[in-house]
Amino acid sequence: MTGIPCSHAYAAVKIVHGNIYDYVDNCYKKSSQEKIYAPSMILVVITDMPRPNDYYRIENVSEQVFLLPPITSRPPRRPKVNRDESQFQNKRIYQCGRCHQPRHTSRNCRNPNQS
Repeated sequence: MTGIPCSHAYAAVKIVHGNIYDYVDNCYKKSSQEKIYAPSMILVVITDMPRPNDYYRIENVSEQVFLLPPITSRPPRRPKVNRDESQFQNKRIYQCGRCHQPRHTSRNCRNPNQS
């Protein structure tokens, strides 16, 4: 129904030594795809790129630039877990030991000494 043979049909075609591409719908073939997308395809200008046939020869390996993976370091200990506090958890309200006002401690108290 989709135009692509299932695995059972592929096995049957293989037994009779047929070509599986003869049983695929034409809309999936490369020639049809080229006809469909030809107006929207724009050729890319290739400059200073190696040709695919030159890959079998590697000459002057020491002069070529190879990209290495980035240097990353992993911290030496287990990563800290940032726990989201529950909305139902009661938060402790700090009280200053010097001026006895809430929401700060004596370490960061801005009020003058209460002596």
